[in-house]
Amino acid sequence: MIVKQSVSIDKTDVIHLAFNSNTLELLIRSGKLHASDFNCLNQSSKRGVWSMLRAAAAGKITLS
Repeated sequence: MIVKQSVSIDKTDVIHLAFNSNTLELLIRSGKLHASDFNCLNQSSKRGVWSMLRAAAAGKITLS
């Protein structure tokens, strides 16, 4: 007999994750993750994320 157990997490809990920078960039570029969805834990990470966001935004700009 297999018993499924579900885990309940309060919405106020914080889950700390680490992503490979390539994976994070792919999630941001594909629109699956937005900068407002997470917080950077240090200045180095914040600079890297802002760089990814600028590059993603620049890639969406089309000149006519």
